[in-house]
Amino acid sequence: MLGLWFEMLSDQRPKICRTFGTTGVLFLVAALLVGMPWGAAAAFEGEETVTSGQAESKAPWRGSAFVYRNTLRAYSLDAASELSHNPYYAMSFSFQPSWWFGDHLYVRASLDVIREITNSDETTDYGEAWVSDLAFIVGYSKFYKIPVVGIDISADLVIKTPTSKPAMARTLIMGIGPGFRLTRSFDLLKGLSIGYSFRANPNLHRKTTSETENPWIGGCISSSGGCDQYFNTGYRNAKFRLQQGFDVSLGILDWLSVSLSYGVLIDWLYDIDKSDDQYEVLQISEPQNRRYYSVFEAQVTFTPMPAFQVGLGLSTFNPQLKPDSDYYNPLFNRYSMIFVDMRLSIDGLISQFTND
Repeated sequence: MLGLWFEMLSDQRPKICRTFGTTGVLFLVAALLVGMPWGAAAAFEGEETVTSGQAESKAPWRGSAFVYRNTLRAYSLDAASELSHNPYYAMSFSFQPSWWFGDHLYVRASLDVIREITNSDETTDYGEAWVSDLAFIVGYSKFYKIPVVGIDISADLVIKTPTSKPAMARTLIMGIGPGFRLTRSFDLLKGLSIGYSFRANPNLHRKTTSETENPWIGGCISSSGGCDQYFNTGYRNAKFRLQQGFDVSLGILDWLSVSLSYGVLIDWLYDIDKSDDQYEVLQISEPQNRRYYSVFEAQVTFTPMPAFQVGLGLSTFNPQLKPDSDYYNPLFNRYSMIFVDMRLSIDGLISQFTND
């Protein structure tokens, strides 16, 4: 698995070398070997983490939270950064209930509501709010510690249901994501945590391509073939996703912590219909049956009180290649987002009111 991860990373090596130079590459590789945090975007929902520097609660509802996020595309700050200025600013509300059965077994759910404030390129109605996919997670945290090295092993299973419009358009039935996580903690300042995460995610779809609500070809109902062939967009769905990454978080003070993460994802697509007249044309080069992505996040977290946290950070989730087949800078590019999180901890809120 680690070999596959470095194989995928090596695909970006020429671009990384040009961007950072030899010293920068050595620093980046060293940082990755030590570990970098995880959790950018919703790519790795379900992973059980504890913020460095914070005491671990034993309440059964620990980890439950409501998160209000403001997101701004970094390129929006510079109108001349691209040929056409298309700023993006959105607010999201994330509901994350959690319940623990003892010290290891837990269940969790996750649902986001997103509202873009700028003019949206995706929604059909002005001011329309989008609902994310509803995810259910069952996990078993730190069920085994590897002797001598002191590495904790955790495992979980994510079930994703198609409650979002994009998932419905992709005809998603269900996403299933078993995964595991390795963590190593160190007694440094208020706590240093290093982790590696791996997840395999098969997806079940009704169709191999995304679909539209109505056919764009008029009069197809009266034709012998009907309209079915005109309901798809030609964009192939991903039948399987493999994702893995490294993370590191450090508690500096009781109220201050920092984290970093970097990971890669591969999507395997449904096969092209070999009966299609365009099949031979599409096979001019090697089959384009995979999509590659990278995800990076850096965050500084402030905890003024047990029930409330504020996070300021940068997240980047992007395809590996630009339209001209050059490589994106994996840390900062046109997909990079600046975000501010305000997190209300249910556990901390109850503790404040009960003086527990």
